Amino acid sequence: MSDVFRRRELFPASPYQATASEPSSQQLLFAGASLEILREMKAKLDNLDYRLTLIEKKIDERIPEKMLTESTFKEEVQGSDDIIEKIISEIKNVAKPIIATKEHLTVVESKKMEQIIPLLKEHGKLSSSQLAQMMNMSRTRCNEYFRQMEELGLTEGFLIGKEKFYRLRN
Repeated sequence: MSDVFRRRELFPASPYQATASEPSSQQLLFAGASLEILREMKAKLDNLDYRLTLIEKKIDERIPEKMLTESTFKEEVQGSDDIIEKIISEIKNVAKPIIATKEHLTVVESKKMEQIIPLLKEHGKLSSSQLAQMMNMSRTRCNEYFRQMEELGLTEGFLIGKEKFYRLRN
């Protein structure tokens, strides 16, 4: 250890330096104090490391293996595109509106059409005048709804005599 104190780079010449071969008592005191400070800092770092390890263990205990984390989700999902597609298609089937939306179809029109569909299911076939009486609307407006539903592929029209009837498309 005395070799360390003899090096001139660490301790440049100062009035406190006794000789080149022997460190002064002040230099020894300074070195001892520095060493003690370093030991205290190491002890604090060790304590922090220990506390950090304890915190990590507590976190691991609180997150059970059954809990889905982002990394485990990514691992489990890899190579299961078909399952994801199946889930998406099921969601779309559940959330699928009865009437496909078109640009020219308003919310009111689609709601009215959704009311017409159960009537057609119940009665099998309806004319515009029959629908007008059931829904308390004009025959002309009912004709427009049937025409729009026919364009959307929901209904098909057919003639019985002079009167046109509509039924749901199979």
